[in-house]
Amino acid sequence: VFSALRRGCESGKMTEVKVLFVGPKESGKTSLANYIADAVQNAENPQLAPTKPTVGCRVLEFDRQVQRGNSQVTAAVEIWDISGDRAFEGGWPAARHNGIGAVFVYNPENSTEDKDLDQWFRWFAEPLGLKESQCLVFAHYKGSVGKFKQPSARAFAKVHCVQTTLEDNQNNIKEAFDQFLEAVVAAAVEKREREEQSLLNE
Repeated sequence: VFSALRRGCESGKMTEVKVLFVGPKESGKTSLANYIADAVQNAENPQLAPTKPTVGCRVLEFDRQVQRGNSQVTAAVEIWDISGDRAFEGGWPAARHNGIGAVFVYNPENSTEDKDLDQWFRWFAEPLGLKESQCLVFAHYKGSVGKFKQPSARAFAKVHCVQTTLEDNQNNIKEAFDQFLEAVVAAAVEKREREEQSLLNE
């Protein structure tokens, strides 16, 4: 089941990137995706924006200016907010197809979710061959953030982890995502260039 929230794209050359938002259900994926995509209904108090459990998958589209070398490029971003409900597991392979980056969201106050991150990595990052730079972790708190602790999951030892909350000081969320997006855009450009070169060599 897919639903989409689309925003118009300006004409011009763009780099298209598909970013997966994955993790346990009710971990805050939808709230964070809405905030990053400026799709919240209550922009001044995003923690008050209503959300409901994602059914299958929903897609948010928006444009972002990304630094690449000495210039900026426009990235046409698709966030695929994928339900963490195992009832929709059968649709995960289709949802992750052509993903070039993944944001893993979990509740750091729930030890089970921390331990399960390795499984989420195997479900979504490994099949796509994503590098550490193409992954990001949001340790998301429903209230004020606690003491920082790197996820215990072995797969995330070198993946950037950011403590997040929509209660206060939300700037670090978009800053972290934009930095992550630079690496994702670079990976997308490199992948496209390899594919184009392969076609020329045929």
